[in-house]
Amino acid sequence: MRYFVLSDIHSNIEAFQSCIERAKQAGYDAVLCCGDIVGYGPNPKEAIDLLRSLNARTIRGNHDRVAAGIDEPDQFNAHARKAVYWTRSVLSDEYREYLTSLPLGPMDIGTEAQLVHGAVTHEDHYIFTQADADENFPLAGKRITFFGHSHFPVVFTLDSARRSVNAPAYEFDEYTAVRCDGKSKFFVNPGSVGQPRDGDPRASFVIWDEEHGRAEFYRVEYPVEVTQAKMRDADLPPYLIERLSLGR
Repeated sequence: MRYFVLSDIHSNIEAFQSCIERAKQAGYDAVLCCGDIVGYGPNPKEAIDLLRSLNARTIRGNHDRVAAGIDEPDQFNAHARKAVYWTRSVLSDEYREYLTSLPLGPMDIGTEAQLVHGAVTHEDHYIFTQADADENFPLAGKRITFFGHSHFPVVFTLDSARRSVNAPAYEFDEYTAVRCDGKSKFFVNPGSVGQPRDGDPRASFVIWDEEHGRAEFYRVEYPVEVTQAKMRDADLPPYLIERLSLGR
């Protein structure tokens, strides 16, 4: 099986569509989503509709939870709060019910893998560092854990002393690959479709080749200016608009 693994779409339909087209070229059999379909961007309904059309196995993210009204955005910064309230204003009950129905991770994917949004410890927690990964590895019930929330593409694994390290990556013409075979555990973040924050504004996703034990990282250009124009029309915060060009 080849899985198209994505996270943090954040209502960016242009980035999402571009990722799907590239994933079709790479080839995949099923779709997995680590949450945050909505928030920040200008097309929450369209993002939900497109994800559902892919029959993706999906868990909720913190923005999905808050946009659905399950929780209030008290811990969000002012820019994110404004985007949440705008998202709520354009979502009908049907869309809110869909977000409410999304399961909380971890979600098992066969015998090998699971999905979480932020961390195994909690969906709002981040795995940024090796120390964060060290805290979560003992809690991982599967060999491979796909996670999102940080918007940084990364793979953590364990060294011979059972300490977290960044897994080695190999450059190919069309993607960067990380070996995820053997018996070691891995934490794999596919990066963000709709709002990358690693300094590269291109949309990010992973193809997990289960048979060959390989995570293939892809970066995709999309018409950022189209998304930004929509955000301006919706009066979304300038900070959220500008950061798309910077990948921050």
